[in-house]
Amino acid sequence: MNLVRFTLFILFFIVGCDSFRGDQEKEVILDKNKVLKDFKGKFSAIIPDESIVTISAIKDSPIKGLKEGVILFKTMNETQQLSFFISNDGRYIIFQPQVYDFSGPTRNPDLMNSINYNGVPSTNDRSDSIRIVEYSDFQCPACKYGANIVARLKSEYGDKITFYFKHYPLSFHKWADDAAYFTSCINEKLGATNFWKAHDLIFANQEKLSEQSFNENINQIFTAKVKFDFNSCLNSESKYSKFVESSIEEGVSLGVRSTPTFIVEGHIIPGADYKKIKDAIDTFIEN
Repeated sequence: MNLVRFTLFILFFIVGCDSFRGDQEKEVILDKNKVLKDFKGKFSAIIPDESIVTISAIKDSPIKGLKEGVILFKTMNETQQLSFFISNDGRYIIFQPQVYDFSGPTRNPDLMNSINYNGVPSTNDRSDSIRIVEYSDFQCPACKYGANIVARLKSEYGDKITFYFKHYPLSFHKWADDAAYFTSCINEKLGATNFWKAHDLIFANQEKLSEQSFNENINQIFTAKVKFDFNSCLNSESKYSKFVESSIEEGVSLGVRSTPTFIVEGHIIPGADYKKIKDAIDTFIEN
């Protein structure tokens, strides 16, 4: 059964009251391998054919009494994700949960500290600015819209905010990984300023790029627009594939399920939602 149809069906197991006892109850550390084994046993019919099934680390969710994780279905052509909440005793599970926090944006310094910023392009280096980490895919249409939001917010807030760009190319976007390797190289060799120029050019010309002629397309787009030696960064997969893969794995561990996803001082915002991002920035600037 296709995962999308499975999601629409919405398997929802009601979480029992025992999962919400007071703080005096000892926390049970869930064995992720047992959770995966139970999943395979109960839901074998929805596992795609010829796929390798793995599971992420299981961590505390925003909701007391529930933990969260992701089950990954990897084939030669793509990786599908199935996110879940699970009760602390491992008895009840909720697939593809959507969580809304009525209390508004809150800082999560622990989450921000778990992000690796080494080699990650940023818009400035001010230590007192509001940090915004974006997990993005150069081939994703919503991410192109997200790039416009980034430009708008940079114009509105200036150095009060700092954007960090993390690669999260989706497996079904065929040239997104090439763009990730290419721009990772530009950032390392030629600096963040030139990375952001490349970032803007790729998104502005997204429809002109293809997997079969990626290098040729890049040459056509960049030659008249930039003065730096971008050709030296084409065909960079061998050097930057691990860097990009580690960014994807980090995103999955933090709860990134789609692109773009913005993390504003630890507050996760899926999608290119200008109002939610702006509300979070304003809240954290005021407090």
